[in-house]
Amino acid sequence: MPDTFSLIKNRTEPRLGQLERTLATEGSARPAWVIAILASVLIFTTVVDVLGNLLVIISVFRNRKLRNSVLKN
Repeated sequence: MPDTFSLIKNRTEPRLGQLERTLATEGSARPAWVIAILASVLIFTTVVDVLGNLLVIISVFRNRKLRNSVLKN
């Protein structure tokens, strides 16, 4: 079972061997605030994408003209 420190450690670091881990500097990991902002942006984008797709699905079900893809010249 991994030690407690490895469970809490920032997972954005690449997997390093024991020698590289001892030589790595403390500043190599991203700060917690950067991770929180990135996660918030990704979650917001995903929620907006899903809601937009649901709106398209509802529009297609409610409006019969949107159901066919006939192109008229």
